[in-house]
Amino acid sequence: MIEIQDKSDQQAVDAILALGYPENKSYIETLLAWTCDPNWPIAGSIYAYLSQLGKQEVASVLRLADQVDHDWRYSLITQLIAGYDDETLAECVTSLKRWAAQTGSQECDFEALRLLTERALIDPAEIAAIAKRNLFVYNLWIKETLDAAGQAIYAFPLRDHHL
Repeated sequence: MIEIQDKSDQQAVDAILALGYPENKSYIETLLAWTCDPNWPIAGSIYAYLSQLGKQEVASVLRLADQVDHDWRYSLITQLIAGYDDETLAECVTSLKRWAAQTGSQECDFEALRLLTERALIDPAEIAAIAKRNLFVYNLWIKETLDAAGQAIYAFPLRDHHL
């Protein structure tokens, strides 16, 4: 059993990759676990390997991207999914659409929307509908944020101070 000790353990990653697919299939989840930060020394070779596997492990990548936080998903989209060939990317469309439409006060997956648009993965009318919803949500969020900021500023003890 090969174990990756830390974010710089390229030797262990290389040993896992050298096993070849499908012999190293049992390590896919482990490899994916080391992709949360694209700046880690071992992340690049893992992204490259998973990209080469394409359709063989795209379901594992999408499953992870559904479970992780926005920052990790961003890394998976920009470092891995965006590099897929058209055939593999076609299997990602449903997930990309879902992520692009999950706009809320905390996040909007701009990378999913960008990828759908740049690679023309869905009809422009569908892109427009997602963008319209996202704009509505963000305009509402901005308005509420400005209202709260205004109230906070005027409640500040120096509210009566004039220059």
